[in-house]
Amino acid sequence: MSKSEEKATADSLLVRASLILVAPSVNSGGVGDYTQELFAAIVPSFSSFREIRTGGPGDVGVFELLGHRAQLATAIREAVRRGPVVVHFELSAASLAPFWLLAGCTRQVIISATVHDPPWAVWWPFRVNFVAMRKWLHHGIHLPLRPLSKRLERWALRKATLLALTEVGVQALREAFPACPALRARHFIPSRAALKPAFDRPLAVGLYGHAAKGKGFERLVELRRALPPEVGVVVAGRGTEKLSAVPGVTILGAVEDREEDAFFESVRAILLPYDKTSRFYGKMLPASGVVSRAFAYGTPVLGFNSETLGEASTAGGLVAVPNDVHALAHAAYRVIRDQSELERLESEIGELQKEQSVRQAAVPFVSFWRDAINVAQQKR
Repeated sequence: MSKSEEKATADSLLVRASLILVAPSVNSGGVGDYTQELFAAIVPSFSSFREIRTGGPGDVGVFELLGHRAQLATAIREAVRRGPVVVHFELSAASLAPFWLLAGCTRQVIISATVHDPPWAVWWPFRVNFVAMRKWLHHGIHLPLRPLSKRLERWALRKATLLALTEVGVQALREAFPACPALRARHFIPSRAALKPAFDRPLAVGLYGHAAKGKGFERLVELRRALPPEVGVVVAGRGTEKLSAVPGVTILGAVEDREEDAFFESVRAILLPYDKTSRFYGKMLPASGVVSRAFAYGTPVLGFNSETLGEASTAGGLVAVPNDVHALAHAAYRVIRDQSELERLESEIGELQKEQSVRQAAVPFVSFWRDAINVAQQKR
């Protein structure tokens, strides 16, 4: 059989296959939103699609978990009657429901998972809703059980092929889960409204995203003091409306659609003073959905030179600086007043928009599933 005939055969197998997605619900956080756009491009490759959406970080109870497990078992049982089945999980640090649905998943299906916060899949596997509401209980459970949690994760993911959205993430997964194949995927840059050039926008910088610990919002006071008073600071994203007021900082809260367009057109750059290192739990290596959203609007980004942002900076559109708020403020002030520098960064972003579309981001997933189904069929 020629290579073209083999590919045609594999593609026909994929078309006859069923896809089941297990992911946090849309609007519960960045992971849920990411899957909404990505899987819209993936679903047409399959004959049938079913999704099981779970609560986001801290929103899932034990009974909800049991209900979701029953849903998944039913979906798999129905799908395997029709042909090959792929079950894909979206795993992040605080969204424990997809992790517990993956644990013990049947061997009758092809299992894959995107790990958004390498090197570990869930980090806090016992953080159900009543635990999440009590910080002392959350840490009282997870800190002493950390060695057990790591073994639990290795056991739960032993049948899965893992995907990470950065190269450093892939390497971290291979070290944490030596029994699992780990593949490289990419974050996509979504399609958004075209805005005016950055230099024509107000002299301001923005912070954007879900107001979670480690995202830099806790450093707003320090950042505001480090920036010259003529530079505006605008903050937007889910949960930011709960932040304490800071003089000289505009806090918008959640923004969607035209409000989101207006937010990005009100700033010349997005700042990411991210610090995802915990002295108790270690370092997370998340790919930044905020970078992708900023690039969708042609907006340059400046952030701390963490491993993932450092990797992203080599592709363009992003300036990485030392992990210091004053260094970030100094670099931001220089960049947003330099028209030629902003134009250079915008040009790099324009190239990335062409290279990292949603359709292109879907390719590694579809290619892996097609090959896995082909191998499984040949073994029969």
